[in-house]
Order: sequence, then C-alpha cells, then structure tokens
Amino acid sequence: MDRKANELMAKTINIAFEQRHVIERAKQNDRLAQKQLYDAYAPTLLSICRLYIKDEHFAQDILVKAFFKILTHLHVYEEKQHFFAWMRKIIVNECIDFQRSKIQKVTYSEWDDSLDSLDELSSNHQFEEEYIQSFIDELPVGCRLVFNLYVFEDYDHKHISNELGISVGTSKSQLAYAKKLLKEKLNKKTIHNGKSSEKKYKRNF
Repeated sequence: MDRKANELMAKTINIAFEQRHVIERAKQNDRLAQKQLYDAYAPTLLSICRLYIKDEHFAQDILVKAFFKILTHLHVYEEKQHFFAWMRKIIVNECIDFQRSKIQKVTYSEWDDSLDSLDELSSNHQFEEEYIQSFIDELPVGCRLVFNLYVFEDYDHKHISNELGISVGTSKSQLAYAKKLLKEKLNKKTIHNGKSSEKKYKRNF
C-alpha cells in the first residue's frame, strides 16, 4: 500500500473515531457535542426534508423536531449501524408523519398500472439541483411521496405500501405517474433552454 493510501486510511479512521467520540458525548447530554452533530448534519438532512416537504419553513420545523428525536434516541443507536442512514430514516419518517397530519388522506392520482414499465428518466437531462427540487415540489403529494421513497430511500413497493397504507399496485402506478410528470417537465425545460440558447446565439451576430 502506497503512502497516499495509508494517509487516506489513517484520515478515515480518525474521522470515524472522532464521530464515535462526539456521539458518545452527545449521549451524555453534552450540549457542545450535540451542537457539533447538528452543525455537521443539519444542511444535508434539511435537503432530505425538502424532497418531501414543499414549504421550506415546514421543512425546517421538521428538521428541528426530527433532530430532537435523534438526540433523545441516541441511546438506541448501535455502532454497527451507519449513523447517517440511521438519522435519515428518522427524518424520512417525520416527513411522512407530517404529510399524514396535514391531510387526512393523501390523494393518489388515478393512473394505469400497466405504465409502470415507463423508461427511466433520461440521464441526458442535466440540471442544477434547485431545478430538480422545483420539479419534485410540483408533483401531487401522493406520487411525490411514492417517488421519493422509491428513488431516494430505495424502498420497494411492498415497503412503500406498508408505510403509506396503500396497495402495491397503487404504489407502482404512482411511481409511473411521477416519472411521467417529471419527464414532461424535464423535456419542457430542455426545449426552453434550447430556444434560449438559440436566441442568445442569434443576437451575437
């Protein structure tokens, strides 16, 4: 193993050791350690909240509530678990609970189950993260929940159906519907960008 590889391994071990040390201190209600965890993970966890919650103020409220739950449940966290994955699950569950509390019953749009075989969204579309977030925000609540759980949390349809209290068929149809809507938005944005570039190009002459 060369020198750079050894240095990288040593750095990785040090980071892991420091994280464990901070977590252990946070378990003992060390306020500084708890703040260190919040400062380190809050921005990324907020971006996860925003996948599910359109309103940023609500997303921030959920982050605070979820992080409080994280801190008060550190005693059940086991080192064999990936710490970020453990936190992410708590965040996602809080987002789902929030959606359930805001609307008595999430409306799942009608869509033909046979369209579940829609092609994956084209990888040729290249947009900044803010555009992708805005597209997801515009999805109906029902299919947005299914899409996020399937794509970002890697849940299968059976898991999604259990989480949301819907049938596997409904989960599949909502995923297909979400893909269709996103594909349409991506294509429209691509066409719009192409026209804008063409106009700009012509004005240069």
